[in-house]
Amino acid sequence: TGGGFPGLPLAIAYPHCSFLLVDSVGKKLTAVQDMANQLGLTNVQTHHGRAEVLQSNKFDLCVGRSVAAIPTYCFWIQHLLKKDTGKLLYIVGGDIEEELLKQVESDQPIDTLLQYPGVSDKRVLVFPQAQVRKIAATSGEKIQGVSLGSSTSGSRSTRTTGRKPNAPKPKSSKGQWTRRDPTAPKQRGYENFKRFDSLSK
Repeated sequence: TGGGFPGLPLAIAYPHCSFLLVDSVGKKLTAVQDMANQLGLTNVQTHHGRAEVLQSNKFDLCVGRSVAAIPTYCFWIQHLLKKDTGKLLYIVGGDIEEELLKQVESDQPIDTLLQYPGVSDKRVLVFPQAQVRKIAATSGEKIQGVSLGSSTSGSRSTRTTGRKPNAPKPKSSKGQWTRRDPTAPKQRGYENFKRFDSLSK
């Protein structure tokens, strides 16, 4: 959920729905939960952890916002959607592979949904649960270890993911990051900045 977007605005817009906001960074969730409390949002809960290891009831909808390539994200959340009826809503910008677009149920620009032209250049792609599983199978990821939960010893076991050995690297999709060349100079935007000294004569 990052800084609470789009989870908190959605919780405000749909008070009759329950929202579970997930993030692996605890301080972000602390801030998000505080905002929810200040706003009086009783339909918001937070979870500190990663979506791919979350063990919970199945959800009607899962919302993601350009956090990874679409096949990878589908792999992370496929176990969280209700069978047959669950859907993934993925907010993304830029060009999307044609093969992925063929599997969407809906593709809507955000400014069209908000009826406010020019407010955003992103769009919302809706994938049915069955298509999410098909796309996830192309990610090259696999589950390693066992599911997160209480073990017989009382300790918590882990569920991790990794790419299958010798699996072909998936095609890049919007939302997938690339490693920066460490030898390239950083673009900070203030290389030509000149300090103004008010005391200089």
